[in-house]
Amino acid sequence: MDDLTTRPYQDADAEALAALVNLIDEHAGGHPGAIADDMRSLVSALVRDVESDSRLVFAPDGTLVASAFTPTPPDGGFRVDLFGGVHPAWRGRGIGRELLAWQLDRAREIHRAVGDGQHWEGHTAAVLGDQEAVRLFQRFDLEPVRYWFEMVADTAQAPEVPVPDGLRVGPYTPAHEAAVHAAHMDAFLDHWGYQSRELDEWATISVRSASFLPELSLLAWDGDELAGYLLAYSDADPDRAYIGQVGTRRPWRRRGLAGALLARLLAGAGKAGLSKAYLGVDAASPTGAVGVYERVGFTVEFRSVTYAIDLP
Repeated sequence: MDDLTTRPYQDADAEALAALVNLIDEHAGGHPGAIADDMRSLVSALVRDVESDSRLVFAPDGTLVASAFTPTPPDGGFRVDLFGGVHPAWRGRGIGRELLAWQLDRAREIHRAVGDGQHWEGHTAAVLGDQEAVRLFQRFDLEPVRYWFEMVADTAQAPEVPVPDGLRVGPYTPAHEAAVHAAHMDAFLDHWGYQSRELDEWATISVRSASFLPELSLLAWDGDELAGYLLAYSDADPDRAYIGQVGTRRPWRRRGLAGALLARLLAGAGKAGLSKAYLGVDAASPTGAVGVYERVGFTVEFRSVTYAIDLP
């Protein structure tokens, strides 16, 4: 790496970072959906100190060839989501090994400083076809712990699914931000890898992000109680909508609410001129989410895998 330059992330790097993320995903058979503004939101919300917790690697001509970030878990959390990657054309030179070693060392430093003796894990992920990334994870003794489906549906084939009796569906508005945050934290409490986040941190990377589409996002109400929600976002592909969060709180599950929200999203996205909608889901979701998505027309586009290691 003698001919390369390494420095912390800066806000002006967001465009190059999104391009790198998309290139890595596309190389492995995934969907290149990253947007620069979302990179800014993600880093600002999750990385507490970019000077000490981020590294970008540049070629002599200024091309961003690798990135690595080491976020601090939220208060009470346990998962350090190590994210980054190496440009496919620059692999095989030891860049990934050096960056992942740095990330793990930095994660252990953060754990010693603020972990209060709690058990922490380092997590990282890759599209399932990215064998180079998988070999790198295995080299550092990370193990596969969870698999994910990225699913896509055609908006032109949106089914008609009725809203369950007694519930009404309406649009998202900023006045509902706190209620949606509380509902999301509640709905995902029993999901694998769950970490509760404070409102401001969560909203920065969701409903306050530049890519958030309130006009396509939906809320389901039972009287004055929020029973479920679906939050939609724009994508690097202008023909796609991304469903970032969809959830049903426990008292209203098993009644078909999620399917009704998804069907309405597909219809609304189609009317807005979008041809596809996609989402990510835990392949082993305890809520039966995969089956719900399949019933309204979603099919698996590609798969990804999370690798993890204990942080002593």
